[in-house]
Amino acid sequence: MNNTRRPLPRALALAMAIAMALTLSVSAFASDSQAWNVGTTKVSGSVSYAKQVYNATVTGPVGTTKTELSMTLYEKGIFGYTEVDSASATANDRTCAKSVSYAIKSGKSYKLTVTGKAYVDGKWDTVTKNFTASF
Repeated sequence: MNNTRRPLPRALALAMAIAMALTLSVSAFASDSQAWNVGTTKVSGSVSYAKQVYNATVTGPVGTTKTELSMTLYEKGIFGYTEVDSASATANDRTCAKSVSYAIKSGKSYKLTVTGKAYVDGKWDTVTKNFTASF
């Protein structure tokens, strides 16, 4: 029988235990705390054949100091939706709105994708929504 001690398995077990403990503690710190009103940003959008425009509005919660919006208009064809136009806007206020003239065609379907951002309590709250219309 060989009674020599093997320090390598003990050292390896200790190193693995430390690594696991650090991984758990780092994961706990990585979960960023969010402001109480994150997720309360409202986004609206529409496409109007009568007015030949598409528009969007972003409204942040109370305390919002800046808002941004970007919108992309898609037209439905045989192979799905194709991007036909886009626009963006910013405002140093809790509401940001944009209206864009575009030749909306009769007999076509459109999808408007709007992404709105509101800067509130030192964090950006981002919301994306799709709106569809057929004429």
